[in-house]
Amino acid sequence: MSVYRRDNAEFYSFDFQLKGYRFSGSTGTADECAAADVEKSKRSEAKAFVADLIATARSPLTIQRACERWWSEHGQHLNDPDLEARLRWLWTNLGSHTLISEITNDRVSHLVQLRRSDRRKAGRVVEGGVTKQLWRPITARTVNKTTVSLLRRVLRRAKDNWNASLPNEPTWSKHWLKQIRRPIREISPAEEQRLDREETPDYKLIRAFAIITGLRRRNLLLTWSQVDFEAGVIRIITKGGVPRILPLTRQAYAILWSRRGHHPVFVFTFEAQRTRLCPKTKDTVTGERRKFIKGVRYPVTYYGLGSAKRYSWARAGVDARIHDLRHTTGMRTLRATGNLRFVQGILGHSDIAITAKFYTDALVDDMRAAMETTAAASPLELPAQKSAITGESER
Repeated sequence: MSVYRRDNAEFYSFDFQLKGYRFSGSTGTADECAAADVEKSKRSEAKAFVADLIATARSPLTIQRACERWWSEHGQHLNDPDLEARLRWLWTNLGSHTLISEITNDRVSHLVQLRRSDRRKAGRVVEGGVTKQLWRPITARTVNKTTVSLLRRVLRRAKDNWNASLPNEPTWSKHWLKQIRRPIREISPAEEQRLDREETPDYKLIRAFAIITGLRRRNLLLTWSQVDFEAGVIRIITKGGVPRILPLTRQAYAILWSRRGHHPVFVFTFEAQRTRLCPKTKDTVTGERRKFIKGVRYPVTYYGLGSAKRYSWARAGVDARIHDLRHTTGMRTLRATGNLRFVQGILGHSDIAITAKFYTDALVDDMRAAMETTAAASPLELPAQKSAITGESER
């Protein structure tokens, strides 16, 4: 039996190998018998997948099969919750039976234009008592990441690892859209006060913890096994699979201490405000949407954090992203210390050049002071101007 339960894990996991291919993941249930049924179902799916893979190994490779194999071998082990859906979008819009050898510059160009036409939710407004959904175009960065970059990763693996032939491999640089660098967005104290009035206490604490620690959205979903109260640190795996030990300030320590007893596994939880069905999360066994019951506590999820932010921040009039909490940490640390090394250490950047690229703007006050000093050395007499009130000349 390949069903097991990790230390302090909420659900059972499965892990098995077939013909050299490894299949692993969460069963989505805390019941051992139900987990065994899920594992049995996953094993049947895996047998069919491997049999189909072996049968078609010598036949021309389609984009759907390439995406599925890439996901099985590599993609499922990455820390990206939307990756599987993005792969499905690729083969659906390229045509599931399209051979990868047929993917040319022309096909990629059409795919990029199709993706650019997509829209993303941008909050809601109430007009005349009617709630309307707002939409905005997706950014060039999103287009590049979900089409050009992802398709290149799949095809390059097919070429380098599976000996697939790509006689007409696209010239990827020709399809890369120019990205406009976003200015660093810092959450101001006034905006924090407005958010305090709109957010529930649970999400208010998560936001405060994020600004203190500078953690990414995924790393905020802490488990108790990552928290060491005795040493006053948390242990996380950051972007790129790099382990880090982050010290806790007194305030961060107090936030985590106040969360004890809410959940046996996860640190941050929320109390359901109403009984509802989750639009995204489904039960692994029954396939039905997960139900939240009013007054019961549940772990904060990646998507739940985004949903709560979308509504409460819009009500507070704060136009920012969750990632801007991390930017706020970097900007405030640099402004307080003037030391890029401190910022690099807190944010966990592997190279200080990354820190310098994004956070030197925090020194704008120092630049202003230097400019004032330079100006004082060469005093300038300003021309007289007439007052708009008295009409007299004034200097």
